Amino acid sequence: MQIMPYLLITAGLLCSLALFMTLKKEIRGQAHRHKTRIEEMLVRLTEAERSPQPVAMEAVAFVPAPLRAGMNLNKRVHAMRMLRRGEDVSHIAAALGVPRKEVELLIRVQTIGKARAVTAGSDQN
Repeated sequence: MQIMPYLLITAGLLCSLALFMTLKKEIRGQAHRHKTRIEEMLVRLTEAERSPQPVAMEAVAFVPAPLRAGMNLNKRVHAMRMLRRGEDVSHIAAALGVPRKEVELLIRVQTIGKARAVTAGSDQN
């Protein structure tokens, strides 16, 4: 009769039991640490509630968000290409992530620039 398989099974079960007991011990230790930490926080909270509140609170000044940069040259070129392809102004604004008014302003500036270039070219001839 071979006793070796039974000894190995017994050793495996004992190891599993030892690991289980170690895990339970670690869990109890963690629970104890968390419990003491929570109790410390509760003590600090009750002390904060008992302490007198400041009489005058400072008004928090409104800090506006920093201005973001307008259209850079890359976006301008991309917007003009899209405009030449016949894209809608709102679609261009959405694709580039800029306000619609900014795209409209770019279009107006470009048309004024073209008109001046045409008039300057006709004056020279």
